[in-house]
Amino acid sequence: MSQRIYLDWNATAPVLPEVREAMVEALGAVHGNASSIHREGQAARAVVERARRAVARAVGAPAQAVVLTAGATESNNQVLRQHARQTTDPFIVCTVVEHPSVLETVRALEKQGVRVALWPVDSKGRLQKGWLKEQLNAGATLVSVMWANNEIGNIYDIAAIGAEVQAAGATFHVDGTQALGRIPMDFASSHIDYMTLSFHKMGGPKGIGAIVTREGLIVEALLTGGHQERGRRPGTENVPAAAGLEAAARALGTQLDTWREALGERRHSFIEALQSQIEGMELRGDTEHQLLNTLNVAFEGVDGEDLLLAIDLEGISASSGSACTAGSLEPSHVVLAMGFDEPSARRSVRLSFGPHTPMDDLERAASIIAAVVTRLRAMGVNSPV
Repeated sequence: MSQRIYLDWNATAPVLPEVREAMVEALGAVHGNASSIHREGQAARAVVERARRAVARAVGAPAQAVVLTAGATESNNQVLRQHARQTTDPFIVCTVVEHPSVLETVRALEKQGVRVALWPVDSKGRLQKGWLKEQLNAGATLVSVMWANNEIGNIYDIAAIGAEVQAAGATFHVDGTQALGRIPMDFASSHIDYMTLSFHKMGGPKGIGAIVTREGLIVEALLTGGHQERGRRPGTENVPAAAGLEAAARALGTQLDTWREALGERRHSFIEALQSQIEGMELRGDTEHQLLNTLNVAFEGVDGEDLLLAIDLEGISASSGSACTAGSLEPSHVVLAMGFDEPSARRSVRLSFGPHTPMDDLERAASIIAAVVTRLRAMGVNSPV
């Protein structure tokens, strides 16, 4: 039986070998509590602090700006809910294509009386020009924009948006999770106040992430029960995950250019292989400003869920959108926001890969997908009407 082909890196990536080795070593050798003052505790504390410094270097921020958390979902909640609590008459703006951990949090805050506005996009998922200025003039207090979209791969001009938000005196929050390991990121020059991160999309460990803050800003604890992270995130530190986080951040700092070159080669070959074998294929999103590892595609006359189930049986793992909405029968909120009707939105599938995905796997995947699309069309298994 052929080895399975994994094309769901935007949900989570295979762990890098150096990350696995660091975590295994920490599990065996570093058993202390990082909040304890004895030798074992201080050894654990050293692992946590090395992780903090490595994250800071990877994104261009000072170490003291990094708060370690359990991941981007927790971090997004912490930033947004803190802003709503601390701000007089909060008015939160976010894009209509944000990750559910931002969108659902914003909607929950709206039910509590917070003013909210969602930044619309066009048919390619590009942010509507001129719209943000109107909201800032109307008193927006926080703007939240993801650096790169998890479903269609669009990359947004964070530095330009940040400059506009900063000039208006509002707070700027960026979810940088999908950008890690795929594009250069510099926190210091991008006018960001809060950036939230998880590293498991680029080969780091699951269950650990970070908030990076501009100097002078406070991160208020979302939970109570301890003084870890200088009172900003209570709970015993996950030392093995911190060791893996450090390894992932170090790899990012030294290998990003190599990874980007590999991704570019794979993207070109994969698209070419798909297009040469399948008629009626549509690439969705802003293909001129898109993550090199992400394809959002739709095949005429083929329902995305049917396609995903069929290629899974043939050994290919892919998805239709955010892993946080897995099991939902609803079409992608991102594709719907781009103006596609529901039947058309249901045709979208996301194929995401990594710099270490073998080229042969992508060529084989293209052939399998082409055969499945042909079979589904011949069977009359069409998109819903």
